[in-house]
Amino acid sequence: MAEKLGRVIKIFCVVLVFVFAIFLRIWNLNQMGRTWDELFYVNQGHGLIDIISKGDFANSLWYTDPDPPAFAKYLYGIASHLDANKIIPCENELCSYDFTASRLVSVLFSSLTILLVVLIGWEYVSFFVGVLAGVILSTLPIFLGLSQLVTIESILIFFFTSCVYSFLHLLKTFSIKNTVICGILLGLAIGTKYTNIILVPLFMWIYFIWTKYKASKDHKKLFNNKLLLLVPISIITFFVIWPIPWFHLPQVWEKIYSVRFSEVTSHPSPEVFFGRLMPVPIPYYFVYLLITTPFLIFLLFLGGLKKISDDKKWILYVFVAWFLLPFVQSFINMKQHGIRYIIEIYVPLSIISAIGFNYFIEKFKVKKLKLVFLSFLVLYMLAILKNISPYYLDYFNIVVGGAKGVYQSRFFQLGWWGQGIREAGLYISNNARKGSKIGLAISPATVMPQLKNFDIKQYREDDVYDYIVVNHYNILREGFDDSKIKKAYNAIYIVWADGAKLVIVYKKK
Repeated sequence: MAEKLGRVIKIFCVVLVFVFAIFLRIWNLNQMGRTWDELFYVNQGHGLIDIISKGDFANSLWYTDPDPPAFAKYLYGIASHLDANKIIPCENELCSYDFTASRLVSVLFSSLTILLVVLIGWEYVSFFVGVLAGVILSTLPIFLGLSQLVTIESILIFFFTSCVYSFLHLLKTFSIKNTVICGILLGLAIGTKYTNIILVPLFMWIYFIWTKYKASKDHKKLFNNKLLLLVPISIITFFVIWPIPWFHLPQVWEKIYSVRFSEVTSHPSPEVFFGRLMPVPIPYYFVYLLITTPFLIFLLFLGGLKKISDDKKWILYVFVAWFLLPFVQSFINMKQHGIRYIIEIYVPLSIISAIGFNYFIEKFKVKKLKLVFLSFLVLYMLAILKNISPYYLDYFNIVVGGAKGVYQSRFFQLGWWGQGIREAGLYISNNARKGSKIGLAISPATVMPQLKNFDIKQYREDDVYDYIVVNHYNILREGFDDSKIKKAYNAIYIVWADGAKLVIVYKKK
């Protein structure tokens, strides 16, 4: 009876973490505003679902933009029809602007990833580690911000995580069924983003660790040849979900080449890094991991690595391999937007940090205060989210003085996807006189809401405006000079992100 009650309590805790994750994402879902890539995914997905419903398999939309591949676009495309038809209640003109239904897809997949993390931690370490890892992943600011947007990251991290989880199950219980499941998930992961091909070397690394520390000779013989089935199954899956481009390979390759291998992309992306606009260096991701991970979580992560070093268990080494391998993308030129392109590292980081929490509890012999320290950790993370909300993508930790310190030092970029422009647009809509002339000195300008009854113009230095909207990213990254604006206009509204000024609305003196 007691055992059954204990299991019920554990299941309740798992559900509670899942609900907690969803709540954190939906309570202020649309406040960040539209960001740079969202319209691309909505338009692509909407169009693909339309031509599928019509049976139009000759349409060039199938292969016009093949990077990234189509699977995430399908998912967002289905939801985009809810936005387009306004089935979700629409109380103002920003309803379709915010892509609410499509963003809920991102919320769902990110929350399912958190659920997987709880299950992985529970199954392979302990129930407490699983729950704590889920809480940590739920509250990581950058992951939270990305999981509210119509972008590839939420779907990518879900399939990456489910792939690793299914592979671990395959190692535990070999069967054709488990092999097929893992192969299909691998195909869906690569069908979400090409760089998920790194799952193949990750599987090899995990298999090596498993054979070295865990497997018997019989296990090794059983697996050696059978595991090769994963590759053809994944290729078949990839083909089935997106077959048309295979019949237009010259056009597909031309587009992919222009995105990834052309003269333009043969050099690292320029970004403001330590105060200089420069091609981002190889250590870029390591630096961003250090400065955008909440400092206490980073300390717990280091404690987790120490615990792993002491225990020398094969599954713990798997978590380290899982964390490290995505950093091979440091040698790819397309590095930008902080940790976004290696978002999958947040899963093992959360698990290792939860292990580190246990390590410190045991080291300092305060097991009786475990729940007290857990409560403190949760409050610490919630305080971080409260201060930066809703602009989670602009979070920086105390190593660089927070978002305010980064703003003042101009060491790194803020508002790189247009965060805060929605809030500035709403201020204009609610407070400016109708018909006012509005000058936009913002980047990206495409994320500004379409304000009715206003004369919206791109800012020109020789023109006069009633209001001017300027964002910090345009000044820092694009080199916009706002000195003359400050002389002729007063700042009347500021969009803040934990002490950083993302966007300023000016009014003519």
